[in-house]
Amino acid sequence: MKGLMLIVILALLLSPVISNIHAVQEKEIKVAIYFSNVKRFAQEVEETIDYSWTKNGVKYVIKPHIISKKEIINGSIFSYDVFIIPGSGRHYFDAMNKKWRDNVIKFVESGGGYVGICGGANLASLGFNERLSPNSVLNLSVLKIANIYVNDQQDEEWQYLWKSNWRHGGPPINVYIVKNDVPIFDGFYGGYRSIRYWGGPGMYEGDAKDEKMGEIIPLAIYAEEPMEVAPLHYWKWKNGEWIPYRNVTTDIKGQYAAIATTYGDGRLVLFGPHPERKTYFDGHVEEFPVRPNMGPFTWFIYNWVSNNSSSISYNWWILRRSVAWVAGLSKEEMPYASQTAAYIEEPRYGVYFNGRKIIYSQKNIVIGRFSIKGKTIDADEALLYVDGELVYKGKGDVMMDVKLQRGKHIIRLIAINENEEAGNKMEVISL
Repeated sequence: MKGLMLIVILALLLSPVISNIHAVQEKEIKVAIYFSNVKRFAQEVEETIDYSWTKNGVKYVIKPHIISKKEIINGSIFSYDVFIIPGSGRHYFDAMNKKWRDNVIKFVESGGGYVGICGGANLASLGFNERLSPNSVLNLSVLKIANIYVNDQQDEEWQYLWKSNWRHGGPPINVYIVKNDVPIFDGFYGGYRSIRYWGGPGMYEGDAKDEKMGEIIPLAIYAEEPMEVAPLHYWKWKNGEWIPYRNVTTDIKGQYAAIATTYGDGRLVLFGPHPERKTYFDGHVEEFPVRPNMGPFTWFIYNWVSNNSSSISYNWWILRRSVAWVAGLSKEEMPYASQTAAYIEEPRYGVYFNGRKIIYSQKNIVIGRFSIKGKTIDADEALLYVDGELVYKGKGDVMMDVKLQRGKHIIRLIAINENEEAGNKMEVISL
């Protein structure tokens, strides 16, 4: 009996040691994603980096949060590790607030990470190195935390934004991956990557003397010219019809499409194109009038037309690794270059009546019964939660008919494989 008691006591004493051997240490990266006027831009980045991965016994968890102008100004930004500014022109006007600029600059200088996409890259730069132009007013709000100038003209590159038919525009542009000491593109050096383009900058070396600014490290170079991949035109009404009278010209081929640098104790990664969006491997541009029956009282926009698209998460690893690097992680700690993802397809940005989407909306509004449709990519298991309650566990894509009580609800889909976990959440308003 005494021998048995001794075994039990030893087992109890050793059990914490044994459990600790198998315990996984967790490191959290808190990410603030900026929302100014179109929340969808921030949400698209949020679902890209809602992700965790395990390496060498450590679980790294990216926790994305969407924040507003008010939270930048009141100092809430300082409770995060990384700040991301998605593509938008509205940020320039927010950044004209000196307190906004000062807090973002101080955040990076004191060790915070910064990731800028398209307009977010422009904002971090020295601005537009040009004489008086439509861009001159935008130079009033740039942060000057990266020693680069941006080539992004209103009547040239910006036309791929202004003329875009929303998410149906954005031609795929190949970029060349430059060999460098930043591990974001490790394993892809010397190759090409297709990334969607919506009028973002070509970047080139600046001439600032600020000692806080670090070396510019090219990550990717534009290998194609947007005007050659997707020719656009200016149109005019003549003799009762619309005719193209001038080409849209771009000149960013050979300039930086992505760079890494430092400012003070902080790290930055800037992108001209949009790695958060799926891309295409062929196709063509199609220009058309918005209101074809209104004669001269219309304007022309464009689509990119192709049936050969990538998965939604084809380039998401680029942003995940960028977040990890600017947060201070090493090469050995980088996320996997995988497409593992969870993606809720429906309900998504619309008003649904008995399961049918009847109109586009920034909010998800459902009336009556509806279907939750979700994809899991490169995953072994799918978990679906509604208001924190597990309602489905299985493999592959998810399809479930539900009816919710009136009010706000949170739907969350999680994709899991051996070393990764990716999530996607959607707020739904049930009427």
